[in-house]
Amino acid sequence: MRTLFTIICLGLLLSCSSVSNKNITEKSESGKIYFPIIDTFSDISDEIVSNLDKMGTDNTEILNVYEGEYFNYIFDISPQIFNLAGKKVGFIRDKMDYFKQTRSLYNQGSSIVGGNSLYIFNDAQKEESGGYDAAIVYWSKFVIPTRTVVKRLHKRKVATR
Repeated sequence: MRTLFTIICLGLLLSCSSVSNKNITEKSESGKIYFPIIDTFSDISDEIVSNLDKMGTDNTEILNVYEGEYFNYIFDISPQIFNLAGKKVGFIRDKMDYFKQTRSLYNQGSSIVGGNSLYIFNDAQKEESGGYDAAIVYWSKFVIPTRTVVKRLHKRKVATR
């Protein structure tokens, strides 16, 4: 009986974990939050993975073509709908750190950086955040409300002036 209870609890825990949120897009305050649809580098095209060394080479807020392709791919966003390349994207942490970790995990044969989420802002959120089109949050156990992400980016923008 104890074993059955443990199996049921473990199953419920795994089905509710952040790892099982593939293919989920959540509308949030008129913006959108995306979660990765892939877990491992083997699910990413060789063309994109071969350019990991060209990603995160600086902390510019504008994503280069390779960074944009990578995020469009892992979040399953059609570039015809919203192309992240050339967009101003804020990282709740640090872009260079994100890609340094990504390359390290790839070289170790591990899975992609955990707790990823992409916030695409509506016009009001873009203005309030300081002009960011989107934000990347990573290594977060919880989904951070969009308004909190927007406020953090705004504070960072004000602090760097």
